[in-house]
Amino acid sequence: SRPSLGLPRRHSSATASVALRISSGMDTTTTTLLDGTSVLADPDLQEHTAKAGSLAVRGFFKWVTFEVLGHAVLATLCTGTSYVLFQYILNVENINVNLLPHVLIGMVLGVILVARIVNGSQQATSAAGSVIAFASTLRTVAMLSCNVSETLTINAGADHEKKATTKFRYELVRLLNLSFYCYTLMLKGLKLVTPPASLIPLEGGVMEAEVLSVVSCPTAMVCKWITSLLEEQRQAARITDQQVSVMTTELIKLMKVYQDTHGLQFTPMPAMLNGFSYFFVVVWVYSMAPVIAMMEMHDNGDLNNEGFGLGLAFSFFLALFYFGLYEAGKIIEQPLAGVVDLLPIDEMGHTLSDDLSNLVDDPNDEVPVFLPRPPDARNGKI
Repeated sequence: SRPSLGLPRRHSSATASVALRISSGMDTTTTTLLDGTSVLADPDLQEHTAKAGSLAVRGFFKWVTFEVLGHAVLATLCTGTSYVLFQYILNVENINVNLLPHVLIGMVLGVILVARIVNGSQQATSAAGSVIAFASTLRTVAMLSCNVSETLTINAGADHEKKATTKFRYELVRLLNLSFYCYTLMLKGLKLVTPPASLIPLEGGVMEAEVLSVVSCPTAMVCKWITSLLEEQRQAARITDQQVSVMTTELIKLMKVYQDTHGLQFTPMPAMLNGFSYFFVVVWVYSMAPVIAMMEMHDNGDLNNEGFGLGLAFSFFLALFYFGLYEAGKIIEQPLAGVVDLLPIDEMGHTLSDDLSNLVDDPNDEVPVFLPRPPDARNGKI
């Protein structure tokens, strides 16, 4: 058997997960159906939903940046300055302003800004689907690894074959975890320098870490190592050519998902649309400031009237609305950043690691959970 690395086994990980669910207040009530089946609310789904909801709440007001607030304050000052200028310096009276041009331009501009948000959200949704598809493919590969068995060549030496098969299961699950870890780093815009201690192999760890830190696509390199690992099993007759072909097909799907996600980082953002939108938002909002002042003068004509305060408030929220729309549409520039902000990536990695260890055929419990939840998370502190 392989030496222990201090990693939790599947049974201890499951116990910790149950303790976490109870301590975090999740619904663990068992319900008996009419046919006698006992069921309970999916605790993993509750955990992921709660985490995703927490991340979504944090992003509610991310569009309220210092730049947006600065534009809103400046537009308000422009309205107040225009009011004073028209009434006390230029002595302009009985101003009648036609709002139709501004209204039409504002409606068209609003449609353009909303379209940017919808486009960016679609790209972020596509990227989130790629993350889920990547994890699903890893689970499929782990499940298909059950085809590898020492019984195919038991006459060649049962003990040797058992150790070789155990090593294969261990290395396969480790590499699957490593591929998802590198994939999540790519989502965050990071590059692997030194892998986690739990994912360092027992032999050749230094060389593997150096290779991953040098190559431009660490995830692709890990997939290559998985392919080499499968080829070793095929040459040893522990797996048939047809079974290798099926697993290779899944690895090809894995690479396609990776390339699709990675491509979102290099997809040219619509710079012309962004520049056009920003320019006309600035022009429209700041040209609207004197128009609001003229409207208030025409309706009230008194600086001390409450209409002056309402005009300033209207200018502030109008600028906040349009510049906020533009800021929210910036997700089109970095859709992967939106995925990281909305998906519990790290929590997904812990769950995936536990699933991979459970899906692989490991009768002697030699394959650990390589990416367990941190100790604080096990104690209910997420």
